[in-house]
Amino acid sequence: MRVSLVATPIWAMKTPPLTTAYLTGWLKKRGHEPFQLDWNIELFHHAPTHLKEYWDRTHLHQWQDENHYRDNVIPNITGPTIDGYVDRILENSPRLVGISTYSIEATKHLARVLKERDPKLCIVVGGQVCDPGFYGYNLAWSGPIDLVVHGEGEGPLLEIIETVEAGGEDFSHIRGLLIPQPDGQVLDTGLRDPIRDISELSWPDFEDLPMDYYTAMDSEPFAPSRAVSTLMSRGCVRKCDFCLQAEIWQNFRYRKGQDIYDEMAAHKERYGLTNFHFNDLVINGSARQLDQLCTLLIKNPLDMPWGGNAIVSRHLTRELLEKLRAAGCEFLGFGFESFSTKVLHAMGKKYDDDEVSRLLHDMHDVGMRFFSNLIIGHPAEGRKEFAETISFLVQHHHLFTEAPTSSILIVQKNTPIYRARERWGIEMDEGDALGWWLRDGSNDLAERKHRAQVMNFFYESLFDTGLKITDMDTHKDLTLGEGDIIPRTA
Repeated sequence: MRVSLVATPIWAMKTPPLTTAYLTGWLKKRGHEPFQLDWNIELFHHAPTHLKEYWDRTHLHQWQDENHYRDNVIPNITGPTIDGYVDRILENSPRLVGISTYSIEATKHLARVLKERDPKLCIVVGGQVCDPGFYGYNLAWSGPIDLVVHGEGEGPLLEIIETVEAGGEDFSHIRGLLIPQPDGQVLDTGLRDPIRDISELSWPDFEDLPMDYYTAMDSEPFAPSRAVSTLMSRGCVRKCDFCLQAEIWQNFRYRKGQDIYDEMAAHKERYGLTNFHFNDLVINGSARQLDQLCTLLIKNPLDMPWGGNAIVSRHLTRELLEKLRAAGCEFLGFGFESFSTKVLHAMGKKYDDDEVSRLLHDMHDVGMRFFSNLIIGHPAEGRKEFAETISFLVQHHHLFTEAPTSSILIVQKNTPIYRARERWGIEMDEGDALGWWLRDGSNDLAERKHRAQVMNFFYESLFDTGLKITDMDTHKDLTLGEGDIIPRTA
């Protein structure tokens, strides 16, 4: 069956979207005819220079807020060209359009225009933000969307296509869906079991995508990056209490090192790649398979730098770091989140600040670049623990290859910390994941804003750069106003 798959803004411009690429390979292998369009990268190149800042993730909230999207994004970015994109999406008369969702407002906008053109079209949306605890119900209630997939998309999408192909209109037997009902309710068909053996998945297929458009540059000329991404694994070996992604993927599954190596070699030959990125939550979830991949890359080098996210672990030894460097790994990403051992343990991290210190020194000695993130305002973080994080930064800043990005803690539905609200004494208004507060008054949004300002002072002193906040909900003013009261307790 003919299917169109569309990736929405905003996604990184350096590599093609993995979501539609994985689904394209999966459907082709099963005899279907998918066409994929990367609306994100094409829209970026067509946007005027002064509007390209909208692709910085600090602007993500502007794509999620209904009013801002309507008043600014539609007239200036998506509106003038959307009809042309819809023409291409419908060119081969697909019976189904799958939309990989990053911006919920761009997704709803595209779905509306598609439905106006072809009311019989089955419109399916998916992606991590489609989780019922995130924006899943928002999308299901939007009107033009027929089905919302939550969790892994391959299985549900294939069953949806088979149902449509057979002339069916009832999808309630397919697990992993939110289905809008005529009475305004939404049917959740339940959690779907994850794919147990991810080696059965096809490699991502980038054939329809404009490979010369992908760039690591943030200003003209936008030289091609010659990079793609893939996954070594799905899920995570850790269950950090604030993390929704580990809940979505459910459990950790990994691929064999040989399969990963073969994919890297094939993509390099097909697309003339010069670098490679792994989009896993963690690439060192299976140290054994990572070690095997390194052995293969050292024995038969691909001369292609690569990297990905990792977790702090005693298994990430200096010896393994040296082997990673020898195998072409040039960077790693870490969600440090805090440098207070009390906070780390409360989050569910399996290490302490001494282990982080050891790793930073080893990374520095080996010559491995890394990027990292911190979270401000976990309930276990009082002012003493926040000061411990600042102190650690002061003592170790010379080991950082760049300043960590930071986010203010959101208490997202379906995460462990959300389920533990009573234990932590967390109060929050419905739907306001950023504005929560503790009953004892020691931690609220004003306090977290204050800590962000303190952190910014040290960033400017230590890293010669300002603090970069990367929340979806930063349409909330993060500056301190006259009405903000900073609690004296901690």
